[in-house]
Amino acid sequence: MTLTRPAPVAAPGSPSVPGRPPRAASRAYAELPPTPDAAARALRLDALLGDPDAADNPYRRAHHGALGDLPVPEGLREEFVPPAAGGHFTGGEELARALRPLFRRDLALGQAWGVRPLLVADDGSGCAPPRAGELAALLAPAALTAVTGGVLREAVRVVDARGRHEPAVRQWHGTLAECFADLLACESLVAVALRSLDVPGGTAPALTAAVGYAVPQLVADVRSALDLVLHESGCGPASPQARALARIAEDLTPAGLDWVAVTVDQARLVRAQDTPEDAPPLRAAGSTPGHPLFRLGRPLGEGLPASGCAQALAAALPEAAAGIHVAGPPAQVALARTARRLNTELRTLRIPLLRAAHADPADPAVRALADRRALLLLAAAVLGVREAATAVPGAYLGAPDWALLALTRVTQRLGVPLPPGLTDPRDDVWAVVAHRVRHHVDVDVYATRMLW
Repeated sequence: MTLTRPAPVAAPGSPSVPGRPPRAASRAYAELPPTPDAAARALRLDALLGDPDAADNPYRRAHHGALGDLPVPEGLREEFVPPAAGGHFTGGEELARALRPLFRRDLALGQAWGVRPLLVADDGSGCAPPRAGELAALLAPAALTAVTGGVLREAVRVVDARGRHEPAVRQWHGTLAECFADLLACESLVAVALRSLDVPGGTAPALTAAVGYAVPQLVADVRSALDLVLHESGCGPASPQARALARIAEDLTPAGLDWVAVTVDQARLVRAQDTPEDAPPLRAAGSTPGHPLFRLGRPLGEGLPASGCAQALAAALPEAAAGIHVAGPPAQVALARTARRLNTELRTLRIPLLRAAHADPADPAVRALADRRALLLLAAAVLGVREAATAVPGAYLGAPDWALLALTRVTQRLGVPLPPGLTDPRDDVWAVVAHRVRHHVDVDVYATRMLW
């Protein structure tokens, strides 16, 4: 079985668009590639899992057989073992990327083979990577976004195909663009949290809580939108796409993404006092954009700023808000204006959070504070990731349109008025997600080329 396909057709804005230099070989796997070894392991896992649409493949999507009857793919266990013990584990972000073929295949499989081994190892019964419990808590939302991304790709495929002959179906372009932006925002938050496990100065307690609290809720919104789009596009309950959505809902509670865990994260969001009062800029003018925390796909490196994750997150909103240029591209200006509106909201939240630090988490007012803090941390992750990606030529993650759409959605969820006269990025975002689906590129933050 071959492990590669022809070189991918680049998404709009990438270096291999006609008229631009061809993409470097190292970026054939993804716009933000992992190490060659990690990419090879991910492709090998995808090949071992086989064609997800083959009826006789036990690892196919939405397979309802007993998990205990399925053999664990060869080499999977080594992903959790540090190199000193003969394995491959070097960090949470790379682990999530190596396991993504499994995660996007099936949520129950991802939980059984990608999350539970870490929980077992954390109990002392296996060779565990550092912070195995925290890593497991972050990989569960990573699996949720990956499998939901698979349904998004199917919905885009249906709407794109039917829309060529039925103009009325094109009304769903904007909805699917919003789903794409929401998933990119969730994946940005998860990836930043995974990277934070190795940042000097420690992770921000509210960051991991925000992942567990916000990601399941946003993905639930995405699933509801996808269900509506598929139904209105002629995909009934018996269609593979609708059954895949139903299977995700069935698997949520066993996967540990239930409201008991959400309540715990809610309390941590309110009680974690890890946001500095003042967040000075983290980089000098002319230096590489973004804190290393946000430079997805790249090693954290040495000589990191002494500031930990809390300061990096606290600085992301004000730095983006300060980047307003009247003569800049419309989407860039709109992004900065939206960031300024959210930065104002962040400042107004500080005193209420201090007052609520010892309040009852069940209090509706406290729950509202947790909602707002989680959404603002999500916005900070989006802005930090987007800014850092501008240093990678042609990477879509560095474009302003997806970040603008994601922040527009955050602002609406907060109930904060949007700045007037914003440009609407949905058509541009739809063009990118449709192009990815046509050319077998994942809807993840890295723009990963898929085998199947």
